[in-house]
Amino acid sequence: MNKVIKMKHPHYLPALLIGTLTAGSTISQAADSVSVGIDQRQSLGITLYNQNLALIREVRDLPPLKSDQVVTIKDVSKQLQPETLRIKNAGTILEQNFNSRLLSQQALLEYYLNKELKLARTNPATGEEVINTVTLLSIAGGQALVARNNSVETIPLNSQWRFIFPSRPDKLLTQPSLTFRSQGTSAPQPAQISYLSSGLSWNMNYVLTLNDKGDRANLSGMATLNNNSGSSYPNTHVQLMAGIVSQVQQPHRLYKSAPREVMAAMADAPSTSPVQMEAFHLYQLPQKVDLDTGQQKQISLINSDKLAIERRFHHEFYVGAHQDSQKHRVKPSLRLSFKNGEKEGLGQPMPAGSIRVFRPDAQGALQFIGGSNLNHKAKNDPVEITLGQAFDLSIQRQQTQFTKTYSGHIVAQEVRVSNAREQPATLVLKANFGQQWEIENSSLPFEVLNSGRAQWTIKVAGKSDQLLNFSVHLKERK
Repeated sequence: MNKVIKMKHPHYLPALLIGTLTAGSTISQAADSVSVGIDQRQSLGITLYNQNLALIREVRDLPPLKSDQVVTIKDVSKQLQPETLRIKNAGTILEQNFNSRLLSQQALLEYYLNKELKLARTNPATGEEVINTVTLLSIAGGQALVARNNSVETIPLNSQWRFIFPSRPDKLLTQPSLTFRSQGTSAPQPAQISYLSSGLSWNMNYVLTLNDKGDRANLSGMATLNNNSGSSYPNTHVQLMAGIVSQVQQPHRLYKSAPREVMAAMADAPSTSPVQMEAFHLYQLPQKVDLDTGQQKQISLINSDKLAIERRFHHEFYVGAHQDSQKHRVKPSLRLSFKNGEKEGLGQPMPAGSIRVFRPDAQGALQFIGGSNLNHKAKNDPVEITLGQAFDLSIQRQQTQFTKTYSGHIVAQEVRVSNAREQPATLVLKANFGQQWEIENSSLPFEVLNSGRAQWTIKVAGKSDQLLNFSVHLKERK
């Protein structure tokens, strides 16, 4: 029999229905089970990696456990990787489970397949709501099949029809949880729980602020913590692992080595000074932080206000054993560089990240003038930042000789560097040769790099040109 309910405000019903479900959301447990929530949490620590990965460690107080008793650990990461779960100091573990089937419309519909539930529809003209008892037969392709009064009907999902579920099944959770059984313990003790989780990561962002002259700068390095895991982590000890760790691809294998190393290093990292971890560096943030879900948090990690900046233009070109009649005109790139040393207020490993450069204009307002990505920099490494192509500096290059010899070819080049600026400029020019080579003559001093390239450092006065002529013997391969 159909039941007609007249409602003046039918749009309130979904909210009332949700409230009814939430009120009964306590997970039912057997009499001999134990439920452990965040009130029993003693400590929480997270190590963030650069690659959508985090190691979560926490300690929770457990009461004495009976043998084979079911223990439920609430409030864990929604993106927990079950194969990495480790539980210590809770007796010999017999079984552990990650329960991640959460309450949703799809999960409820699947649970109530071949069961009775109510179907409601509101007449938009009269405001009357008709409620029928039906049997859910199937759900597929945005449609539900229901049986009613010895007939079968199709109902479009997410339409004006609503399903009213008799109750919330105990197995459908509002939050994921862990359960385990052990051989029991004789006294209360703190259990150590650790696992890897997706949805969390960190990256480094640097800001370099030049002075008026552009010869000195301040550097600020901010670690950006990203939490897209769907879970929040309040009052957390946070560590940052700089470097790309290799992850196990097979889901049945346990990730063993890194968690033990990181947990051992946690007590020995009292500040932001990095700790060497195999081929990586581990940073400990000095204060606890709150990592809320969906949050992007920035923490100051590296700072210096005494960087001496070197400004140079760079260009690299190839010289081959072939005739070239073209005139090559290019603009060199501008690079700023400084040393990652103690004298510069740094002198510690700098994690890879992005760096953005700002400089005040004539009115003192900061302007963004370029940026680039940085690789990991070790102590005392040079740090180079490419800002972009030069505006007032240009290079014109052409081949002036191509001669065959008994052992190869003689190739000569003329390079003219023009500086339209008032200020002098320094250009680092590199020539790359595709075979064994030897410079026969050069109008300017050069050096041979370890990579087998020739390099000239050319200083060009303001409003002037500088000319480079050189010839190279390109030797044939034997």
